Amino acid sequence: AREAEICYSTAAMVTDYDCWHPGHDSVTVDQVVSVLVKNAENACAMVRETVAAMPKTRSCKCGSALAHAIQTDRKAIPAAARKRLGLLLDKYLSGPK
Repeated sequence: AREAEICYSTAAMVTDYDCWHPGHDSVTVDQVVSVLVKNAENACAMVRETVAAMPKTRSCKCGSALAHAIQTDRKAIPAAARKRLGLLLDKYLSGPK
């Protein structure tokens, strides 16, 4: 994601504790599936709420993560590569270097 200048975060949700915690009884497939369904609902709600709370403009540096990443002489980058990567790199390939 960073190479595409996308802001991101990781979210992890637990399904069960029995595999590593000796104090917990074994769980059934039905119990795990039930928790998975609830986790999916929670994940959807989390994404909705996160997107709604995001600012319209970002002030982080994610949006310019590639600014100094291209070390190749611009003239040496093949047209096919420029076209294939244009969505990500056009703003950096159009200037001098």
